[in-house]
Amino acid sequence: MGNRFFAGLTLKELALGAWRGAEKDHAFGRAAELAYYFLLALFPMLIFLTSLVGFMPGLQENIINAAARFAPVEVVTLVRQFIIDVVENRSGGLISFGILGTLWAASTGVASIVSALDAAFDATDRPYWKTRAIAAGLTIALSLLVAGGTALIMFTRYTGGWLASLLGIGSAFATLWSMVSYLFGCALLLFGIEIIYYFGPNVKKRWRWITPGALFVTVAFIVTSELFSLYLRFAPSYSATYGSLGAVIIMMIWLYLVGLLLIFGGEIDSEIRVARISKEEAERVSPA
Repeated sequence: MGNRFFAGLTLKELALGAWRGAEKDHAFGRAAELAYYFLLALFPMLIFLTSLVGFMPGLQENIINAAARFAPVEVVTLVRQFIIDVVENRSGGLISFGILGTLWAASTGVASIVSALDAAFDATDRPYWKTRAIAAGLTIALSLLVAGGTALIMFTRYTGGWLASLLGIGSAFATLWSMVSYLFGCALLLFGIEIIYYFGPNVKKRWRWITPGALFVTVAFIVTSELFSLYLRFAPSYSATYGSLGAVIIMMIWLYLVGLLLIFGGEIDSEIRVARISKEEAERVSPA
C-alpha cells in the first residue's frame, strides 16, 4: 500500500528528489514571492469571505476561532481587528459593486500559487487570462469550503450540544467535540490543498482524495505553526525591533513558511507523478 502510495519510491528517494526539485525551482525565493502576494491578497480575501458569510450571525467569529487553531496568536489578532473594522464600516457598495474587484485582488495569492506549482510540475504556462480565471474560481471554491465547513461545524455543535444537554453528558460532549472539530478542520485543510494541487498546475492528473504532497503540507503546516507559536512565546518581542510593525512582520514570516510548505508539497507530488508515469510506460513496453 505504502509502495503504491509513493509510486514505488522510497522515502529517501522521494525526499531527495523533492529537495533537488525545490532547489532547481528556487523554492526559497519563490516562497518569499508567495508571502508578498499572500499579504496583498489576504485582506481582500477576508473582505470577500466576510461579505460571503455576512448574512449568518456568528459565523465570522467561528471562522476566526477556527483559524486560531492553526495560526499564531499575533496573526489571528491582526485578522480579527481587520474583520471588526470591515464589519463596522461595511457599506452596501462593498457587496454590490466592489465584489469583483475584491475577488480579483483576493485571487492574486492563489494565482501566485498556480505559478509556483507550474514550476514544480515543469508544466507549460497558461495564458494570463486563463491563470487568473482559474485563480478566481479556486478563490471562490476555497471561500465556500471555509464558509460551508465552518457553518456545518457550528450547526453540528449547537444541535449536538442541545442533545448532550438533554442526555446530561454536556462536559463529556464538550471534550469530544473539541477533538472532532479539530480533526474536521484538518480534513477541510487537506481537502482545500488537494483542490489547489489538482486544479492549479497545468498538467493532466487523476483526482486522488489524499496525495502525499497534500498530506505532507497539512501535517507540516500544523507542526510548523505550533512550533512557530512556541518560538514567539519565548523569543524576544518583535515589537522591540519593529515597533508597531511587529505583528505584520510575524504575519509575513508565517506566510513565508506557508508558501514554502506549499511549494515542497508540490515538489513531492511532482516526483511521484513522474515516477508513476515512468512505471506505467515501463509496464506498457515490457513483454507480457
